[in-house]
Amino acid sequence: MKKSIEFFLFACFLALGACNTLDDKLVNCEFDQTEMLTNYSDNIIIPRFENLNTGLALLDASVQAFVANPTPGLLVEIQVTFAETYLAYEDCGTFAFGPGLIDGVSFRERFNTFPTNIIAVEQNILGALAVGSSAKSAVGFPAMEYLVFGNGTLTNQEIADLFTTGVSADARKAYLQGLASEMKTTVAQISLGWDSYRTQFISNVGTAEGTSISLLVNELNFDFEILKNFKFKIPLGKFNGGIVIPESVEAYYAGGSAQLALRHLLGLKRLYGGIGENGADNLGIQDYLACVRPLSNEEEQNGGTTLADDIAEHFIDIQTSIELIPDPMSETLVSNKQIVEDAYLQVQMLVPMIKSEMTSALGVQINYQDNDGD
Repeated sequence: MKKSIEFFLFACFLALGACNTLDDKLVNCEFDQTEMLTNYSDNIIIPRFENLNTGLALLDASVQAFVANPTPGLLVEIQVTFAETYLAYEDCGTFAFGPGLIDGVSFRERFNTFPTNIIAVEQNILGALAVGSSAKSAVGFPAMEYLVFGNGTLTNQEIADLFTTGVSADARKAYLQGLASEMKTTVAQISLGWDSYRTQFISNVGTAEGTSISLLVNELNFDFEILKNFKFKIPLGKFNGGIVIPESVEAYYAGGSAQLALRHLLGLKRLYGGIGENGADNLGIQDYLACVRPLSNEEEQNGGTTLADDIAEHFIDIQTSIELIPDPMSETLVSNKQIVEDAYLQVQMLVPMIKSEMTSALGVQINYQDNDGD
């Protein structure tokens, strides 16, 4: 019995010694969550919505000018402003919480459900259905894209003619105006909402469900999976036996899929790093992760890298792979599928790092469900 007790005490001593080799820094992270959340609200989220708000005001103005005088020249002005504003949206789609929930529904569902249902859009126009009463598959940027870029076979003159001599031309004008107005009004509401929500967001510290950090981490993951699934996985035919579906890409008619995917990725990358819209590098999720998950003495001695740095490095790898994809991506899927496949594989590799390892280290629980098997 005495030997058993001695062995037990010796084993406990060894266990305690082993734990000590992991360093106190693994469990004694001192981090200012309030400062990080202030950075996110003041330097990232609010400025991004302000930028989108400005873009949508310009887009609405260009739509009003075109509707008053539907010429090919004014149509081009819409197309240019549309492309710039769509890029600005990609910076904001992540923030579908707080003011980003409109009557309990994520604003991104109304803004960017693609591909748009062109049959539903045309039926809505023929039936003079208001945009506000239309389904999410027939509104937002994708629906406007179809109306101002056409179905891929029309010239700008022919598109403009649909608003003058086409069937239900007046209803077509009204629908285009409604699309621009809904997005402009919604983002103005979100921007105004952040003026009052800001204090609540900054003070809601911790990592339990419903805290601001939990919301940010969950939305970062959810939006990253939108990038993975809808911008790469579905067009590549991963749910379709490997047969590519070019028409399912984002911005199929405008032809800017790769550019939008890159902007989406860069927005998530800056969000992770805590990089403000002015370029300032302040506290972000990357810094918090580095604090709670540093290298142990052994890992440091063996030249290891932190999970925080590994994730940051892989964001760069994804950026490089997407930058190689020529637009229109719908054509590249047919002519050079492998280059899109390579980008998708890079995107897929980051999912377990941010969805499992990062959330576990931060103590954040994923509270949304997906069924794509990652």
